Amino acid sequence: MSEQGKAAAEHKLSKSESNVKVVTHKSCQCYFRTETLQLIFIDEAEVAGFEKAMDKLCLLIDEHHKTKANYSEAIENYGIRKKDIANQNDLSEYKAKIANTEALLKSATEKLQQELGDFNEQTGYSAVVELIPLQPLKKSKYGRRYSYIKECDFKKFEDKLIIIPVDVSADDGIFKKDDDGNIIGIDIDSLKTKLAAAKNTIKQMMDSTMTMSADVDYEATLTEWADAWNSESGAYNKEGHYIDVSAGAQFLRFTANASTLNTWNPDTGAVQIKGEAHSGLTLCSGTLNTTLYVPDRTGWPLKFMVNDTKEANIGILRARIDGELTGYVGASAQAEGNLQFVTYNKKQLLMGNRTPGVPFSERQNGVKIKDSKENPKSLEIKAEAFGGAKAGASLGGALQWLKPFSSLVDELPSMLHTFGMDSPALEQILPSVKQSQEKQNDQTGEFQDFACLKVGGDVELGVGLSGEFKIRFVKGRFRFHIKGSICLGPGAKGEVEGEVSPELFGEFAIWVIYQLYGIDYRHLTIIADDAFKALTYILVMGGAEIYSKYYNKMRAELEGVKKDFVDFIDDMTKGLMKARSDSTKRNDFASLINKDPGCVFLFSPEAKGIALYVLTKDGAYDRIDINNQGDGFLPDTNKKRKTAVLYVLSSIQTKREWKKVLSRISKDGTALPGNEDAVVKQAEESIRNFLQIGFNKDKELEDIIDKLELREFNQVFKRLKENPAYGYAFSPNCTKQYFLHCDDNPFYSSLCHFGPVNSEYKQKWEAND
Repeated sequence: MSEQGKAAAEHKLSKSESNVKVVTHKSCQCYFRTETLQLIFIDEAEVAGFEKAMDKLCLLIDEHHKTKANYSEAIENYGIRKKDIANQNDLSEYKAKIANTEALLKSATEKLQQELGDFNEQTGYSAVVELIPLQPLKKSKYGRRYSYIKECDFKKFEDKLIIIPVDVSADDGIFKKDDDGNIIGIDIDSLKTKLAAAKNTIKQMMDSTMTMSADVDYEATLTEWADAWNSESGAYNKEGHYIDVSAGAQFLRFTANASTLNTWNPDTGAVQIKGEAHSGLTLCSGTLNTTLYVPDRTGWPLKFMVNDTKEANIGILRARIDGELTGYVGASAQAEGNLQFVTYNKKQLLMGNRTPGVPFSERQNGVKIKDSKENPKSLEIKAEAFGGAKAGASLGGALQWLKPFSSLVDELPSMLHTFGMDSPALEQILPSVKQSQEKQNDQTGEFQDFACLKVGGDVELGVGLSGEFKIRFVKGRFRFHIKGSICLGPGAKGEVEGEVSPELFGEFAIWVIYQLYGIDYRHLTIIADDAFKALTYILVMGGAEIYSKYYNKMRAELEGVKKDFVDFIDDMTKGLMKARSDSTKRNDFASLINKDPGCVFLFSPEAKGIALYVLTKDGAYDRIDINNQGDGFLPDTNKKRKTAVLYVLSSIQTKREWKKVLSRISKDGTALPGNEDAVVKQAEESIRNFLQIGFNKDKELEDIIDKLELREFNQVFKRLKENPAYGYAFSPNCTKQYFLHCDDNPFYSSLCHFGPVNSEYKQKWEAND
C-alpha cells in the first residue's frame, strides 16, 4: 500500500522476486474474498479508511487474546508460587498481578464487545468479511494473510469497490464438493484457469478506472492459499471436517486471531493459542479444538450445608473441558467474558455469554452448593446460532478434584508386615505406596479425573434432574449433572451432564468416600440415595469389574443391582444345605481383602458393615472346613477371616465412623434397630468372640490383636479421632502415621501441581509483530 499519488509504489504479490511491479501512477489495493471467490479492488484514495476499519477490529481481538494469555499466565504463576509453602511472604505480589491482568482483560473484552455489537444467543453476531490481501499491508502488522472487516463497514465502501468474480460459472467450480454439498477441497487447476480468464476483465478495469498492471500474478498468492487449505482439509474431511467459508466459520477464524498470522500453514497447520489451556485452530474448516480449565487452573473449593448450621468442604474442584468450537457458538466462547453450557440436537456444547463473572480473589472463597428442587436446564440453540457452520462434536473432558495423595491409604507396608502377608502381596502394594510417600514428602498433589463430561447411550439429557450438583445411578451407570455456575464459575449459565466410565470408577469411589470422610460420615446430599446404595453394593461385590458389566449392559437400575447383591450375600450366608459352599465363598471374600487390604478403605460404613457381616458369619461347616484353618502346623479356625476383620476394623478413621460401621453389621448394611450405642456394644462383643474362635495357638495373630488393642474395644474407640483430618491420606488407626494428622491439612489448597501450558504461544504470536 502507498500514499495517494506517490510514485514507485512496490507491490510484492508472492515470495517470487519477479512479482514486484513498480507503478508510477495512482494505485489501488486488491483483496480476495474467500466466501464469494471475488477479487476486490479499492482506489488508493479510499483504502486508508477501509484498512483503518480492518485494523481496529483486528487490534481489538489481538489485545483480547494477549490480555487473556497474560491473565492465564498470572494465575499459573500464582499457583506455582503458592505451592512453595515455606515462602509465602511475596504471595500478595502474585495476587496483585492477577488483579491487574484481570482488569486489563475485562477492559479488552468490553472494548471488543462494544465493537462487535450485540450477541444474540440464537443468531450469533453481525457478520464479518474475510479477505486475503494480494499486496502487503505495509502500514499494519495485521492482515498479512487474513484481514477482517465488519460487514456493515464493508457495505459502506461498496460503491467505491470494483468487484470481479473469479468463479463465474457453476461448471468446473473452484470449490470441490461432495454429494452433500460439503467443500472437500480447492481445485487448483480450476483456480488457475479462472484467474487467467479474469485477466481480460481486470485489464479492462485497469485501463478505464485504475492504473495497476493487468498482468500481475495473482495466481502465486492464491495457489499458495489453496495448497495450505487443501493440506489441512485432506486430513480432516474423513472425520466430517470440511473447508468452510460460511459466515460462522469466518467469524471463528477472526476470533481465533487469524489476522495475526504471517504464514499460510504455520508448522503442522494447527495454530496453537494459549489460554487456560491449549487450543488448536484448523483454518480451512474454521474449527477450534480446545481444552479449557474452568473456573481456572487452580480450581475452587466446593461447599455445602451438612445441616442447617454446619458448612462442609468437599475439596477443590475444577473441570477440564475438551470442546470443538465452531461457528458463532464457538466464537462466542472465545470472545465473551463468560461461558455457558447449551444443547443442540442432544449435543452438549460450550458457548459464551455476557453475564458478568466475579474476580479471581472472590472465587478463591469457593462456592456453596444448594440442594434445591429446581430442575436446571440449558439453552437449546438452533442451527442459526452457528452462522452456516457445522455444529461441533459434543464436548468432552472431566470433572477433577485436587487429590492430595497418590494413594488413598498410607502406611500399608508396616501393616502388611505386621499381619504377616506374603511377599507377592507386598509386591502388589509396596510400589504405589512408596510413590505416594515420595509425593507426600514433596508436598505435591494433583488434579485427578473422577467423572467424564460426556453422556453415552440413549439416556435423555435433562430427564429427572434437580439440584445444582447431583449424582445418580441410571441404566447401569453413575451419572451426574452440575450447574454451569458451579462448574464454569459465577455468572455462567446452563448445566452439563456426564457419567463415570469403568476406567474412572476407582477414582470416583475414592472421591466419594473421601468426601464422606470429610463430613465425618454424615449425609452426602450430592449423591442420590439410589446411587449411594448402588456404589456400596458394587464395591462389596468386586468394584470396577462388576461396575463395568453394568455399564456395558446399560440396563440395570438400583433394584437390579440390589438383587445381584442379595444373591451375592445369600451365596455366602445360606443355611446348612450349602454350608460347604458358603464357607468357601466366605474364605474367598476374606482372601480378596487380604490380597489388597487397601480396598476396604474405599468402603462406606455400610459396606464395611456388610463385610463384617459376611466375615464373621459362622456356619455349620466353617469349624471343620480344612481351608478355614490357616496355613500353620496347628489349625486356627477363621485365621484368614480374622485377618480380614482386622483390616476392616483398622480402616475406621473416626469415632463417628466406628459407630456407623458397627451399627450396620447386617446383610444389606442398613442400621440395626434399637439404640445405636447399645447396638454397637453388642457388635463389639460379637466380634471379640469371633476373634477368639480357633485353637488359639497362632501366637503371632494373638500378639497382633493384643498390640492393636483390638480385644478391648473401649481402647480402640478412645484412640480414634473426633474429627476428620482433611487433606491427608488415610492411615490404619493402629499406626503412628494416623496420630500425626489430627487436624485438616492447612496447605491442602497449596498442593496443586501445574503442568506447563503451551510454551509455543509467545513464539508463534510474538513472531508476527
